[in-house]
Amino acid sequence: MSITFEHTEVLGWEHAIRGMRNPMNSWEKSDSAWTINDSEDADEQYGNVGPVLCKDPFLTHIHYELGENDGDLMMRLANGGPVHAKYRRMIAVYVDITAPLYW
Repeated sequence: MSITFEHTEVLGWEHAIRGMRNPMNSWEKSDSAWTINDSEDADEQYGNVGPVLCKDPFLTHIHYELGENDGDLMMRLANGGPVHAKYRRMIAVYVDITAPLYW
């Protein structure tokens, strides 16, 4: 029997980004945001605008996009080690795992 991962959902990006900016009071530098696209081919268009961190499961045309400034800060904090990358603790991952009992 194999192990399967289904119904994966990642939450908390907006809160983690806001929280990582707290120590330096640099919220005004944040450039990540919820983006709404009402066109029929919205999912195809998001491949051209940057990384999509979260997609609303009920409204597929709403996405949370990581901005360049926030992405740069995340990488610098992650490279600083676990003491500086505490923002990752605010990101929750939910997944259904189907596996044999001996796993």
